[in-house]
Amino acid sequence: MQTRNNKIGIGLITCDRLDFYIKSFFSIKKTIGTGENYEFIVINDGKDEVTTKPSNYFKTKGREGVAKAKNHALRFLIEKKCEHIFLLEDDVEVIDADVFNFYINASKKTGLKHFNYALHGNNNLNHLNQPNILKTINYPNTDVSIDLYPNVLGAFSYYHIDVLKDVGLMDENFYNAMEHVDHTYQIIKKGYNPPFRYFVDVNGSSRYLKDIVPDHNQSKIRSQSDFQQVFKNGVDTFIEKNKFSVIHAYGPAEKVATQDEAIKSLREIWKKYYQE
Repeated sequence: MQTRNNKIGIGLITCDRLDFYIKSFFSIKKTIGTGENYEFIVINDGKDEVTTKPSNYFKTKGREGVAKAKNHALRFLIEKKCEHIFLLEDDVEVIDADVFNFYINASKKTGLKHFNYALHGNNNLNHLNQPNILKTINYPNTDVSIDLYPNVLGAFSYYHIDVLKDVGLMDENFYNAMEHVDHTYQIIKKGYNPPFRYFVDVNGSSRYLKDIVPDHNQSKIRSQSDFQQVFKNGVDTFIEKNKFSVIHAYGPAEKVATQDEAIKSLREIWKKYYQE
């Protein structure tokens, strides 16, 4: 039986970036206030303790990896019977209190049950530092449009509970790279999202969220001396599991869908999952 309670769950993942964490934490707290329809948990995967924390707080043994950290949050929020689940990494700040309703409304009007904020870092920016939108889709008789992007980022993600119950959680074989790419791909394979390389975000999301630092230079993961090897291990794990590579000229080439195929899939998703 599908859950239909509109309860919102929020998981904030942090790892030894106290200055980032404080900004992100208070931007969420300001948004949700004392609302009874929210569950909020912080997962600290760092070595350092934090002094400011919500009542729901979990400290790992330290650097277990982002897939495991996100799964700790997902399990908790699922157990709390949340219908709409959001995961944030600690370098994303909420700048509009309506952000959660913004994504939930888009999910209902489009039928899409999974979104990733596309403008974290610079992977979805063009040479003019503008959003590299492949296609904008306007949904008739609604206030919602979505944008299709060529790359998927995992710093802010929305999941409807139906997706997580069907697809499952993050694959913990991914340590600190590619976990969100693989998870979104599994969601795509189940028919909840359009084909790979047509990753969906809600048009106008940058009015609700922003990077605390506008690139990845402050990433704890990326700053570690072994990051290139960690990233390569993630890509290799993805290739072994999914039989194609996301890196050009490294491993088996991915099958690239056409834009018409992507639009057709969006139409099918809308017909199947749209809510009044």
